[in-house]
Amino acid sequence: MRTLLVLLVLCFALPAAAQQTRLSPDDLADVVRVEAYFNAITTLKARFVQLGPRGEIAEGAFYLNRPGRLRFAYDPPSPVVMVADGLRLIYYDKQLDQENAWPIAATPLGPLLARQVLFDRNAILGVVRQPGVLRITIVDAQKRDEGSLTLVFSDGPLELRQWTVVDVQGLTTVVALSTLEMNPVLDPDLFRPPERPPERER
Repeated sequence: MRTLLVLLVLCFALPAAAQQTRLSPDDLADVVRVEAYFNAITTLKARFVQLGPRGEIAEGAFYLNRPGRLRFAYDPPSPVVMVADGLRLIYYDKQLDQENAWPIAATPLGPLLARQVLFDRNAILGVVRQPGVLRITIVDAQKRDEGSLTLVFSDGPLELRQWTVVDVQGLTTVVALSTLEMNPVLDPDLFRPPERPPERER
């Protein structure tokens, strides 16, 4: 499970340095549609399946509460919980009682958690349209050779279905969503930092 966190934090990566992409009027129109889609979301709930770069598979529930909050709740027997609490993305392994945290802005999903989703046009590597599917690939505009995030939508109506993260070594993690619920009522406690057990007395 730690692979997803590492990719989220270290990502943006393409095998070779990317050149700035010129977006066509159709590309720009689709980017605006995607921004409007995310800006219409206050909360989101879904099931997810995660496929890691070495073929490892995990499942669980995904919760989003914009701005700034998300939760990956992995199904047992995984001991992992990943929560963004408004400021940090926190990875906690209950079995090892280990916690790591990073600023939300340091992760590729950071732009999706902003109060207003507005993509840097220079950060968009490409827009691909296929029948019923829209893909948008985003990089760090300042570090275009250090990773990529590809958002995949069904189109008709527009709905987020998947994202793919590629790290600096070319390793890929795919997260696919299903049974999406738009703007459900979510318990605020879902986005609290994981509670760690009290330290044992020595």
